[in-house]
Amino acid sequence: MRVAMAGNTLAPASAALRQQGYAVERHPQLPGWLVARKGEDAFLAESPVELLGLIAMVQLRGERWEASDQELADYLQRLD
Repeated sequence: MRVAMAGNTLAPASAALRQQGYAVERHPQLPGWLVARKGEDAFLAESPVELLGLIAMVQLRGERWEASDQELADYLQRLD
């Protein structure tokens, strides 16, 4: 399967968010930004695809989703 970030991914990403129980709305003070909320959790991004990515990151990594020093160093090295 091949999927690229494009306009045709926005509606299915939005539907996937709703399937996971998230309410998605436009941010009231930040034009162009969306908020996905579920319980105490809130995620902020510019597209439904980005929201899904943030949610997946937290689902996989948990509350301590931030990169460790080693993960950051590995990431920067891969960019070179």
